Formats: sequence, structure tokens, C-alpha cells
Amino acid sequence: YAVKVPEFLSGIGRGVETHIPKLETAIGDLLKLLVARTLRLKKFGIPCKHRKLILKYSHKYRLGLMET
Repeated sequence: YAVKVPEFLSGIGRGVETHIPKLETAIGDLLKLLVARTLRLKKFGIPCKHRKLILKYSHKYRLGLMET
């Protein structure tokens, strides 16, 4: 089962799901989101709090600690 970007961001919660359309069109798949860095997310206009949450949970997902 492949996790999609909207499912991943809505799994994080805390308002991050408001950026689903922006990130889905700009990045596309979850693998690219998992390796994205903060400057790339900043280019898309994502606020600092949400960038930190996305990076924190993508690290957890890479380690296998988070299931969506």
C-alpha cells in the first residue's frame, strides 16, 4: 500500500493539511516529500511551524516509527 501526500499530511494534522493542494502539485509523490529540505518547503510558502512538523514526521516515517 503506497501512502499518498494528502494522506501523509492529514495524518500529521495541526493545520498542515491546508498545504495539501500546494504540495501535491509541486512535489507530487511522497518519496520526494520525504527527501525535501526546509528551503524547498519555504519556497512553496509553508510557514515555519508547519515546515518543522513536516520534517519531523517525515523523519519518523523514514525510520519506520510512524504509520499512516
